[in-house]
Amino acid sequence: MEKLSCSMIVKSACRGYVNGKTQIWNLTLSVSELPKDLPYGPNARNATLDAKPAKAMLKTLKEEPEKFVLYNSGIMLIANEITAKRIEGGDFQVTLELEIPTAEYEGDFLGHGVINGGHTYKAIMHALYGQHKPRESYPNVNNAHVQVSVAVGINEEEVSQISRARNLSLSVPVYALKNLDHIWQPIEKALPEEYRQNVVFKPNEDDELDEKADYDVTDLVRRLALINNKLFPFRDDKHPIKAYTSRGSLVSSWKQEDYQDIIPLLKDVLWLEEQIIKRHENINGKGQGKIVITKVSGCTKKPMKLITGYTTDSLTVGDIFYMPVIAAFRVFVKDGEWLESIDKLWGTWGNNLVDRLWETYRSEGRSSASAFARSKSTWSSLTNMVAMQFVQI
Repeated sequence: MEKLSCSMIVKSACRGYVNGKTQIWNLTLSVSELPKDLPYGPNARNATLDAKPAKAMLKTLKEEPEKFVLYNSGIMLIANEITAKRIEGGDFQVTLELEIPTAEYEGDFLGHGVINGGHTYKAIMHALYGQHKPRESYPNVNNAHVQVSVAVGINEEEVSQISRARNLSLSVPVYALKNLDHIWQPIEKALPEEYRQNVVFKPNEDDELDEKADYDVTDLVRRLALINNKLFPFRDDKHPIKAYTSRGSLVSSWKQEDYQDIIPLLKDVLWLEEQIIKRHENINGKGQGKIVITKVSGCTKKPMKLITGYTTDSLTVGDIFYMPVIAAFRVFVKDGEWLESIDKLWGTWGNNLVDRLWETYRSEGRSSASAFARSKSTWSSLTNMVAMQFVQI
């Protein structure tokens, strides 16, 4: 951890709450006095200037800066220490000390900084300094004021709880709130580095990543659920249909102990998905003409980029046409390991499973891919096909 100290001149400073070591200070100051480069560490989501709230703030800062303090709900910071000293003219000099995780830090503490009001802070920094994208003109921005609350004396374990509570809104995905406790770290470590640019673990964590990434950690949870015999034991005829129908419930009910044995298999699962999509290209892509695009839910003639980075030429395959195939492979998972090498298993079973699922859809579910996907028989038929023939169990 390293310490960051910053000072600002504020119009008013009031210690509004005290409970033991915990204090909350309320400050009112000119936006020009806000310290630059405050960290966003404790925030459940990083801010983006493309969000509607940020755009509205920028408009106010440009057109009616004196009303900004009235329209805006302010910024909340978590700090290690705060001191306030009255100076000449009646203003206060406020000094904050924050603790920031270094690159070498391996603990769970999220660090101090902006815990709520990230959009406000980022909009102000852009209006003042042209940060984050080409600057527009904000001629009277120094007339704007902002309210800042600073909480000190907060235990490390409470920081994520406060951030979660302050950011509870529909615009903050469940996976982002859960990420406050670093619960996705095992998955992130299991994800090959070359795939990382395709998956977001925290909304708006990086503008360039957000623009490139087609997936978030929810998609990884769904794929791990497909081979999870603890939650969906094939021997009990239970199947991971939730991976298709209810991704949110998988994330909200996530418990690491339910997945810890299979997280190391994530790379193999993503490899399996790529092989399945390539098989679909042979069946339905490149002018094969077998797939009726207009009638198949989730399928189009547009390119499809996978988590592995593989991109199809002109075929997007709906979830239902690869998820039950991956789920069938959980028959080969025991104590967190494949019973045979994954490439050998694919060579023996892969193409047959893909073809079986597609042919079953053509004969039984063509009128409604959604109903086909939600049917237990769709999933059980492939799993049972493998379980009954694979004798080495």
